[in-house]
Amino acid sequence: MLTIINSSIIATTMMTLFSYIYSELKEEKFKEPQLINILINRLPKISLSIGKSNLLGWIIHYLIGFVFTYLFFITWEFTVLSASWLNGCILGLLAGITGVLSWKIVFYLHPKPPSIEFSHFYFQLLIAHIIFGASSVGYLKFLT
Repeated sequence: MLTIINSSIIATTMMTLFSYIYSELKEEKFKEPQLINILINRLPKISLSIGKSNLLGWIIHYLIGFVFTYLFFITWEFTVLSASWLNGCILGLLAGITGVLSWKIVFYLHPKPPSIEFSHFYFQLLIAHIIFGASSVGYLKFLT
């Protein structure tokens, strides 16, 4: 379990680093933990007032990263897919597609979603998740 936890921390950190760099280069608000906090803060029936850098968004973001990493490890353990670079990137892409669909649903259902360039956000999200998948494998390769 410690391997999965460490892998998820490293993979989530690497994808988040990419998102933060991409956000700065594009001068956009694509920082997932901050977006999570903004969405929570804008919920009308929640009396929780949090800033965009609140720890809650980071915790949720890393918990989601753990879930994806756990699913990767289950896939590598119980299917014919091994923890190879290619398979890590493929699983990362699948996680990215899942992420894009999830964010689309959240933005659609939210009463006051942030004003961002959605197509650029979804593009960078796919790339970030491929980095996530490769980083998950990279951690395992580092251990062996």
